[in-house]
Amino acid sequence: MAAAVLCCLLGAVLVLVTVGATWVRLSVAAGAAAQEAATAAPLAVRLSGSDLAPAVTGLGLVGLAGVVATAATRRRGRVLVGLLVLLAGAAVAIVAGRIAADPLPAARVATQVRQITPSVTTNLRDIRGTAAPWLATCGGALLALGGAIVALRGHTWSTLSVRYETPAARPVDAWEAIDRGDDPT
Repeated sequence: MAAAVLCCLLGAVLVLVTVGATWVRLSVAAGAAAQEAATAAPLAVRLSGSDLAPAVTGLGLVGLAGVVATAATRRRGRVLVGLLVLLAGAAVAIVAGRIAADPLPAARVATQVRQITPSVTTNLRDIRGTAAPWLATCGGALLALGGAIVALRGHTWSTLSVRYETPAARPVDAWEAIDRGDDPT
């Protein structure tokens, strides 16, 4: 259980930390016409993970919630939590991995770039990816691994809440205690 929770925690933290970092640096030539774009000074734009893939933040939070839910749930609930964390981690790894491998398609649809120039296909220049999407991909893989461990093995782990539950008292027990001469107060 400790290994699965640690994988989920590290993966979620890695995803949430890297999603705010710069994933892509590029230059955009402002202007609608090709002649304007050629003569205008390019604007430097930095796009973070939340700019390029806003869902990654939510999926990282799902992984973080999965850490708590793994400890709080029981058998079948824990398996369901593991499957959700597995899917969230796989989605993060796929999305961040695609952006890391080729940032151009994600940069073309980014809102910041669209606001600068309507002709994005011809005005993008000098696109450079950073290590942040690769780190987010690793975080997603850790989330998926932790979720898989929870889904496969979680039903066999003991639950934390069993320790703190009070045993169910029967009304007859109180009467039997009085019959034995015990004072229930």
